[in-house]
Amino acid sequence: MKLPSLFNCSNDMALAANVRQYFPPKRIQQMEEDLCDLAKCWDEGPWGWSLCTKQRYKKMGISEEDLPSDEWLDEVRKLSSREYACGYIKDLIAELKDNRLVGQEMHFTTQLPALPLRGAGGSIFKSPWSSSGRGVFTSHNLSEEQIIKKLQGFINTQGGYAVDRFYEKELDFAMEFYVHKDHTVDFLGYSVFHAEESGAYGYNLVEDQHTLKSYISKDCDLLDALIDYHKSHLGLTSYYGPVGIDMLLCKDGRIHPCIEINLRMNMGILAILLFNKYGANANIQLTPKREHGFEAKLENGKLQIIYKQ
Repeated sequence: MKLPSLFNCSNDMALAANVRQYFPPKRIQQMEEDLCDLAKCWDEGPWGWSLCTKQRYKKMGISEEDLPSDEWLDEVRKLSSREYACGYIKDLIAELKDNRLVGQEMHFTTQLPALPLRGAGGSIFKSPWSSSGRGVFTSHNLSEEQIIKKLQGFINTQGGYAVDRFYEKELDFAMEFYVHKDHTVDFLGYSVFHAEESGAYGYNLVEDQHTLKSYISKDCDLLDALIDYHKSHLGLTSYYGPVGIDMLLCKDGRIHPCIEINLRMNMGILAILLFNKYGANANIQLTPKREHGFEAKLENGKLQIIYKQ
């Protein structure tokens, strides 16, 4: 059965809660309500899967047999954790053995760090599940006591945290994929976006693939090797559906190949779909204009989410 499309951008938080009845913060509820028309941009299914998503579909009258099993959803939750991403990048770097890659220091831990915390360049810390900059912070401008308090909160609520070196970035980008039920994997394309230091979403560029690739790197052999690696490994799990792997082009030209793995629909895939429909430099209002609240639009080649208080 073809499932109705659903813009449930709170799904990463629902994965953290791991309950069937999850109620996100009011501002996130408002975002989902205000931007619900974004779901018209893809063929079917939710933004992301969780026990909560399944329950929402059941309330719509979708039968149990047309929905994923709880066991599959539990596997998706584990694969969506930043703990899994930390293991994934470790294996990737070990296999590719390319000095143009960084990320070797990214790891997951259940323990508080040893003092002192101050290191060259600083660190970035992330809870296992979060979205839109929530559950992400850097060591910049925080005391050691503040850092320890935040990390203890991650341990108490989600069992641990991911930590990585803070890299000076030149560009945020991602590789977008689709994993089919037969475990074959399609590379959908590149996405180039802007995220704040906190991890909060800024915008996506809506341009042709050749242009996006030219922004990322001249090392086409490295990009091709990363695509091949992801295509050969993303199909090894039980997950099927859209996947975005966020990456980073550093100031020194090296690439961080796996900041995190989003096993769900995402703004990068949405930007690809919108380019295919409207082309470059489109100015399209995607959701209703509002005096207060959220709206989405294409403006001068950028996919933007606007919030008006």
